[in-house]
Amino acid sequence: MIWLALLAALALCWASARILQGGWQGGRGFQVAGFDKNSAVLGALAVGAAVFFWGPLYGLALIIAVVVHEFGHVAAFRVCGHTDARFRLIPLFGGVAMSNQVPASADKAFFITLMGPAINIAPMVLCLVVSDAVELIEGYDMYPLANYLFIQALVMASLNFFNLLPLWPLDGGKLTQRLTYTFAPDLTRSVSLAMIGLAVLLCLATKQLFLLFFVLSSARNLLQSEQLLRKQRPFERKTATLALGAYLATTATFFLAGRPLISGFF
Repeated sequence: MIWLALLAALALCWASARILQGGWQGGRGFQVAGFDKNSAVLGALAVGAAVFFWGPLYGLALIIAVVVHEFGHVAAFRVCGHTDARFRLIPLFGGVAMSNQVPASADKAFFITLMGPAINIAPMVLCLVVSDAVELIEGYDMYPLANYLFIQALVMASLNFFNLLPLWPLDGGKLTQRLTYTFAPDLTRSVSLAMIGLAVLLCLATKQLFLLFFVLSSARNLLQSEQLLRKQRPFERKTATLALGAYLATTATFFLAGRPLISGFF
């Protein structure tokens, strides 16, 4: 059974590569944007903080998960014709994908936003399967590798599950705002304000003042995002329904895979 699971995981990786065909390398190739000595020092501090608070394995897993997530956005940008797309790792915040153009339509914007988290599904499943497989190898102590792969899968699942929650300015908040504008446009402003209000309350309840600063600083982008919604070619209802299904299925997948770690936050 383990070999069938491994084949299924590899097939899932192949399917992900096909979906993002043309997005693995843009017209300018891979770029490091905004790198300087100060950024390098702050980046090292961010890595050190992750290792300090989470331990070496979880710290490394978190860094890899963030990089894969941001490249998912970049690859999706490139699939949609944005050859200038790149991403920047921001110390203490994670990362951000960038393009000099905005997506021309709602479906492209949704695809770009969702693929940041969704690209993690295939490597997450592969890590889980290989973690089980290597434990079956006799004559070698494979526990350290199996343990790390399991941790990597948990971190990928947990990070992307929380990122897909309907809170502004997370990816889940952006997807929720876009779907609301499609199905109930008159409620868009109310839903947007509710998402940022809920994010503020969660930050205060958990005493995450640094995250509170991040949420409040993103509030000014809320009005700009609504203006962008009106300028882009809108979703067709059928396409929007499929997009909603993809959003819910992706979120559920990460929740099921990451429950051992996610449950520790509640």
